[in-house]
Amino acid sequence: MRSLIILSVLMILFVSEISAQAIEFSGYGGYMVSGKSTYYDGRIDVYDGGVFGATLGYDMGNGIQVQFLYNRNNASGRVDYYRSVITESYNFDLILEHYHLGVEKTLGGNEMVKPYAAMSLGVAAYTPKNIEPSGHELDAVTRFSMGAGLGVKIFPSERIGIKLQAKMFMPMMFSGVGIFCGTGGCGGGSSFYVPIVHGEFSGGVILRIDK
Repeated sequence: MRSLIILSVLMILFVSEISAQAIEFSGYGGYMVSGKSTYYDGRIDVYDGGVFGATLGYDMGNGIQVQFLYNRNNASGRVDYYRSVITESYNFDLILEHYHLGVEKTLGGNEMVKPYAAMSLGVAAYTPKNIEPSGHELDAVTRFSMGAGLGVKIFPSERIGIKLQAKMFMPMMFSGVGIFCGTGGCGGGSSFYVPIVHGEFSGGVILRIDK
């Protein structure tokens, strides 16, 4: 599934390059703050940890940039199983990856300082490792997710810049889909909830190439 997503994104970006005014590549690192997710018979606590990633963006004019984002968080966590009380607990390491396609919008500024807002959609891949005590299993999980953030880019030169940003990533758990009919006709709907929010605080270097 991840390979199909990456291939689809690369095809979209290849087509977008035809009308792009500039290309931006950035690499960054920072810190990701996570939290707890409670489910029917237990709780998962994902600990905070370092994050690194990269973005590839295509300027489309009017301060709008189409962007592909990848980041990776190497963290650890804890699972508690319980009904009325905690009955079993164990620890694990976790690889959390986001693959997102989104839009970044410049919010005023000038050629040197460019504040921006960003929104994106994609998938979050959770891969547990090194579960202790041994004998327990946790499945790798991939979920649709959405992201949003604010930041600022600073360009002391025409091609090289730096950026500082704060973002949040929210995996989406779809809880139901329904179709209903009444006197006014038929319709449908779906619902989802966000089990956990990941907050990213990071900074990095930008390479900009004007076409």
